[in-house]
This record gives sequence, C-alpha cells and structure tokens, in this order.
Amino acid sequence: WDQIQTNRFRMSLIMFPSHRAPFMAGTLEFPFVDHRMREMEKAVFGEAPSLRLSSWTPRCNVSETPTHIIVKAELPGVPKENVAIDLKDTMLTITGKHSEEKVQDGEQLHHVERSYGTFSRAFCLPAGVSPDNVEANFKNGVLEVRVAKPSPETPKSARIPLN
Repeated sequence: WDQIQTNRFRMSLIMFPSHRAPFMAGTLEFPFVDHRMREMEKAVFGEAPSLRLSSWTPRCNVSETPTHIIVKAELPGVPKENVAIDLKDTMLTITGKHSEEKVQDGEQLHHVERSYGTFSRAFCLPAGVSPDNVEANFKNGVLEVRVAKPSPETPKSARIPLN
C-alpha cells in the first residue's frame, strides 16, 4: 500500500517554470490551451461582452531609470481620447476603451481575432510619488507614462541627552 501511495504522489506532480504560476500557463507556454479556453468561454457565455470572463488587456512593460519609473502600454487602434491615467497614493491606473469597428453594409465577417472592450491596468509605485511629477505621451499606439522617483529622504539623526 505504501508503494502505491508513493507512486500516486509522484505521478501527480506537474512541473511549471519557476517564474510563472500554474494558472498563467495558457498564455505563453501553451497557446493551444489559451485558444481552447476562449472557445469554451464563447460556447458557454456567447458573444455578449458583458458575459465574458475576461476583457481586452493591453500588454505593458514597466522599467526603471535612476530618476524615473516608466510604464509603456500597447494600445493599437485606441484613440487618445479613450484613455485615462490616474495616480492615487501609490497606485497608477490606466483605463480606456477600444471600440469595435463598424461592419460595412454587405460585409460579412468570417474570422475575428481582434479584441475590443474596456480595459484597466493598475501598477503599484513606490511611496512618495507625486502626481505633479508624471508625464504621459501617446505615439504610434504606445502609451508611455514616466513617473519621477521620489527623492530619498535623508534619515534624521540627533543626539539624545541622558537625564
């Protein structure tokens, strides 16, 4: 019995890359799984955007220089007017809407891969960032938000007299 239990546990282990969580495996390592999940979602919930399990999520990069934190988001086809950037405390939030294109009279869609809908991405920044020190540029479908790093506070020291 001990040998059967041991083999059962050995066979149940699944190795995932250490830098990715198991629930995220569908995106890069197993694109077929991601595609099948989308098909099942469509079969169960239909095409109604309000019933979808997930909405469109733009790809983002976060980088750092000695003076700034830089967030770049790919927003192809999203007009500048449909994008909002908010900074509350240490949370930088990018929200917007990618509107679906109108189908021309007489045109029939046969295959659709492009995603539409609202999106929201949030990034936690270091304490002390100020909304006054944020710049945003939108060019060629790429949003770049540059947040100045807070200046490091010098620790205050004082000699405490003994009574």
